[in-house]
Order: sequence, then structure tokens, then C-alpha cells
Amino acid sequence: MLILCATKTEAVPIIEALKMQKIACAPYSLFANDEHRLLITGIGAVAAAAACGYALGQKEEPLCNIGYAAGNAIGKLYNISKVVDTCTHKVYHLPKSEHLPNAACTTLPQPATKRLETLADMEASAIVQAAKRFKQPCKILKIVSDAFNPQSCPHDSSLIEVYTVTILREISLQSPKNFQGNR
Repeated sequence: MLILCATKTEAVPIIEALKMQKIACAPYSLFANDEHRLLITGIGAVAAAAACGYALGQKEEPLCNIGYAAGNAIGKLYNISKVVDTCTHKVYHLPKSEHLPNAACTTLPQPATKRLETLADMEASAIVQAAKRFKQPCKILKIVSDAFNPQSCPHDSSLIEVYTVTILREISLQSPKNFQGNR
């Protein structure tokens, strides 16, 4: 499985928990162990799409995006079952989780500063589109980092650290049944 995080801050707890080693520095920071690869994409849809294309061009495999999102319940982890792209106005549906609360996420071209009814991020729709183009299943896990106030977003890994065990359990549960309908 290819794990995608926009920033190193979001990635560090996962890298450490999975005992990954850095295998590439350029054009992207890429970490791996025997079962998984983790790619730090950079922030935004263009960065995420380019990174996905790069990684999936090397090896096609299921994707899991882990990261922060704006929302109303700071500190809560969600499985994203619906992604809305504000640039293309497309809506993507992903499998629901039986273990985590499910939510919708709107992908914006800039940090969310106005309250939305959904979570908000800057990468999810690009990752879903790349997964569909390469015919790979995709899972999105988001932790609410701020209440639509990007200046209050934590600049550390504390929120990811709280959920590392849960995230790893969710990744380990990935089987063809959990990815149904996403190919």
C-alpha cells in the first residue's frame, strides 16, 4: 500500500510506527518497509497529483491518504466516504468504514477559512482522481486540525500521534472487501 501525507509532520508518526526507512529524497521524500511505501506529497492538489503519478508510475498499488483537515470537531479522526472537488465540481464516493465515523471532505485550492458543512482539505480529490486513473483503490483518513482557521492548525504531529494505532489498524484491515466499488 502507498501511504500519502502532504507534510512530514503528518507522516512522522506513521514512518516511526511502521519502522520505515527513507529510500528516496528527490523528487519526493519516499519511505518504505516490506509492506508499505509512504510518500510526502507536498501541500495542494497539484502537488498531490504529481506525487501520485510519480509513485504509481513506479509501482501500482492501493492508496491511503492520511492527514489533517479543517472541520468542526477538532481532534477527531474520520474515514472519508465522499470527496467534493470545488474546482471541477465532481463528487467521488469511497467505501465507508465500519470502525470509524464517516464524513465528507471538500477539497479546496487554498486553506479553508470559512466554515463548511464538510471537512476541508487541499489534496483528497487529486488523490482520488489519481487512484481512479491508475485503477487503484483509495482510502482517505483525516484528522480535524482546526475549525476553519489555518493559523490555529498544529505544526506538530500530536494529532496524528493520538491516532497512530487506530490508523495502522485501519490500514491493516484493508482488503479487497474494504475497497469494493472503488476500482
